[in-house]
Amino acid sequence: MRRLTTNQPRKPWCQHTRTWYKLSAADKAVLKDKWLTHRVSYAQALQEARNVVNKQAKLLHKRFGKHSVEYYFGELMQRARAAQSSRSPTRWNAFVRKEVKHINAEHPSGSPSVKASQCVKELASRWNNMTKAAEEEETNDAVQSLEEFREMKNLALHNVPLNAFQDVRKTLETLDREARSLNARTGVEVLIIATRSNLDHFNQPHLFHTQRAADFLDACYGTSAMDVALRMEAFCIAGVQGVVKTHLQEVLALKKAISALILQKHPEAAPFKVPRMYYQNFDSYITAKLHIILENWPLSKFCTPGDISSQSELTVLHNTWESGATHFRKLTETKLKDWEDQRFEEALNSCTGDRDKAGLPNSNDNTSNSDNGISNSDNGTSNDNDTSNSDNGTFNGVPSGGITPPTTSTSATPPETQAQFHLGSKRKARTTGVSTVTMTNGNGIAVEKRACKEQSDKGQKRGPHKKPHTNDSGSATSANDSGSTTSACQFCTPDKC
Repeated sequence: MRRLTTNQPRKPWCQHTRTWYKLSAADKAVLKDKWLTHRVSYAQALQEARNVVNKQAKLLHKRFGKHSVEYYFGELMQRARAAQSSRSPTRWNAFVRKEVKHINAEHPSGSPSVKASQCVKELASRWNNMTKAAEEEETNDAVQSLEEFREMKNLALHNVPLNAFQDVRKTLETLDREARSLNARTGVEVLIIATRSNLDHFNQPHLFHTQRAADFLDACYGTSAMDVALRMEAFCIAGVQGVVKTHLQEVLALKKAISALILQKHPEAAPFKVPRMYYQNFDSYITAKLHIILENWPLSKFCTPGDISSQSELTVLHNTWESGATHFRKLTETKLKDWEDQRFEEALNSCTGDRDKAGLPNSNDNTSNSDNGISNSDNGTSNDNDTSNSDNGTFNGVPSGGITPPTTSTSATPPETQAQFHLGSKRKARTTGVSTVTMTNGNGIAVEKRACKEQSDKGQKRGPHKKPHTNDSGSATSANDSGSTTSACQFCTPDKC
């Protein structure tokens, strides 16, 4: 198999002995006119030759008539391509190279070098007189040296920018000539862009295109082929790392990459594909529905990547997701049940605390006062102050117009036991150790809850509404009227209170 790369350094192998003379301005003008005349005459001759070929194609079309004129023109212009295959070096090639190098080494410095064609007859006579064993002994080292030389010449990197410039120029000229001929023979549209990848190189962006290829770039992309070549050169020299980006662009790119990565990791633990990721109310939208939790969150706050402005934090988050350190995990049936029970108790305690803050009565409060609300029926005594008194408008110590007094508990439960169910007390939720989002040290992170809309009467104490009462004469009276001698409660008429 043919090799495509090599580790050998590039070395010079040609010796140029031609003498160069510095031309004057007049000599340069004469050469310029000479080359201009040559190009014009050559173009005219080439066009005349094409006209002759086109005329012959028309004659073939008229004679045979099976194909179009363009088909016969292509048939006439078709020719064999240049051979690209190469054979392995032979012992004869190695022998000639070795002897030519030996002859040139004996020549005095500065004298013209001897070419292989100048001494090939003498070398052939010597080669024909050798035996097979002598040929192998003479060329064993030379064959290996020739193979390394071919590999170096074809694949080794240029270490001199000028040599690279000449190599690129001549090779691209050959490619342009072959592409132009290919377009003339077959009608194939060609676009070739060649740019340097190092600032040490001297080559400018090289562009070759046929007419329709240039029209395609202009019509579809709204730019010229030369603009594409210049941008490609800038990209190849600077590379992806050298593209100028602002801090904002880098942060936005990281946020986008992290969001896409999180959605990509979802199906690994979820039973079905999730259309989006929820950060607020993660327990309600993700854990409760998909039965999965998030482990090893690297940051101290659990939020969407869009709310993170630090580039370093975004980089850490992206690396942990990409490496798999931060991941989703599916809960087992036992863990899921424990988490659901814990979540229910936390919600119940939260509701109890909200009722306490608002001053609402608690259904668990079965006593009017935890200190003196114990019935005295055990000792057989009763309190005289608990009798009905219409003169002072009270019933069992409760002002008229108030709510119905609670029933006194007759249970024999000790006071220290009843105090556990006093109004405002909270039940402590079970600790199951199941957190929906955990940090790298195993501690849970508080999941942000979406704030509900505040009520208009927040902070105002709620209670029964006082309604006006009517007396026998039909006039409306109130329990708080200053002139009234008697007062009626909310639930009785004045004559029956």
